[in-house]
Amino acid sequence: MKQSSPHRIERPAVHDVAVDLMFQRIEPLFSSNLPALANVAIAALISFAAKDHVPPIYLLGWVLLMGVLSLYRVFLVDRFRSSEPDPSKAPLWERRMFHCAAAQGIAWSLTGLAVARFPMPIEILGIVSVGVCGMLAGATFTLTGSQRIFRAYVLPAGIGLIAGVSFLDTSGGHVIALMGLVYLTVVLVWGREIGRSAEERLALAAEKEHLLANLEFAQRETELEKEFKQETFNKLGHELRTPLNSIIGFAEVIASEAVGPVGTSKYKEYAALVAESGKHLSNLIDEMLTLVKGDSLQAGADSEPVDVSEIMVFCRDMLAPFAKTRGIELRLVRGQEDLPPIQIDPLKLRQVLINLLNNAIHYTLQGGRIELTAKRVTGNAVEISVSDTGIGMSESDIPKALEPFNQLENGKTHNPHGKGIGLALSKKFVELYGGRMDIESELGVGTKITVHLPAR
Repeated sequence: MKQSSPHRIERPAVHDVAVDLMFQRIEPLFSSNLPALANVAIAALISFAAKDHVPPIYLLGWVLLMGVLSLYRVFLVDRFRSSEPDPSKAPLWERRMFHCAAAQGIAWSLTGLAVARFPMPIEILGIVSVGVCGMLAGATFTLTGSQRIFRAYVLPAGIGLIAGVSFLDTSGGHVIALMGLVYLTVVLVWGREIGRSAEERLALAAEKEHLLANLEFAQRETELEKEFKQETFNKLGHELRTPLNSIIGFAEVIASEAVGPVGTSKYKEYAALVAESGKHLSNLIDEMLTLVKGDSLQAGADSEPVDVSEIMVFCRDMLAPFAKTRGIELRLVRGQEDLPPIQIDPLKLRQVLINLLNNAIHYTLQGGRIELTAKRVTGNAVEISVSDTGIGMSESDIPKALEPFNQLENGKTHNPHGKGIGLALSKKFVELYGGRMDIESELGVGTKITVHLPAR
């Protein structure tokens, strides 16, 4: 089971996206007092133009009504701008502006009643029509953040004037009414498209903000996981070194027969192998800690001309007992020609081959076969291959298998304690000395990993 970092961070709170979008849509409705003042100004100019044709009491009442509604709209705008932004109150603010806009639309519809009841010359009718049409056009820029508010203002204002003009006895009145109907339709469609475009932009902006928040959270999680892994491996390295040093020390004592003869020479050979393996494991711990820290591995001064055949024999002898216990044949296949020496750190080459052989043993079923081979290639380079008849993997899984600390799902059954660092570490070591590592694998058939190393 994967152990998670104890230093967890809380995922950012998830807001109601619909409420946030609604608040952002209605916010422009309260951005300025100019639309409210324009209602009063246009109404006053129309009243002045029609003063000789409409009773003053009617005009005065209408202008006062428009003034009261405009003052209420100014009040709403000021209250909204002075209050703390609270998306949860967006429906309340939209409802308030809806009532105000609907009342203003009805007030503008009264122009139709005036046109139908009081005869006016064509120039005054034109002024009234232009004034109302101008306010409808202005609404497409100030009220389309909420389509219900936009329609509550535009529909009564437009229909009221169109109905009033249609009652005129002249044929021109019907033409103007039809033109007004076309204009109202255009305004409604135009307003709907503007509102839809604004909503799409807001939705994209909200999605971008959400993605950025998730990205920041993921980055912080990754940093904490990295720190946790480093801390864990540091502790693990310390815990492993203490018994490992004892193993190495006692094995060297036995191999050197410091306190007396061992008896059987084979035991002496095994003790030397245990000591050598212990030293190798100690170096591996250091390399693992370096990999976890993310430090750059460098080809150090400890590289030297290495006999590849000798390294292969050592790795075969070290892992042969393990392969035997699992019922797997481990064969070392060498060609007739001698292999050229290569310039590399022998410990790192050992680790590469041990990792590859160890993986092959874990993922090969009983009765399977593993071959360790090497050959000279063009330019005195060397190719070392580890092939098995194991479970294999799909082509799409190969890049995943090369990621540090990533163990494939089908491999966890055969090697539940694996940490997923063997291939990643081996690839780093090979590339460190100018080589490359190729993987060929087929699910259910087996895997062949070839290491290409340049000559000395």
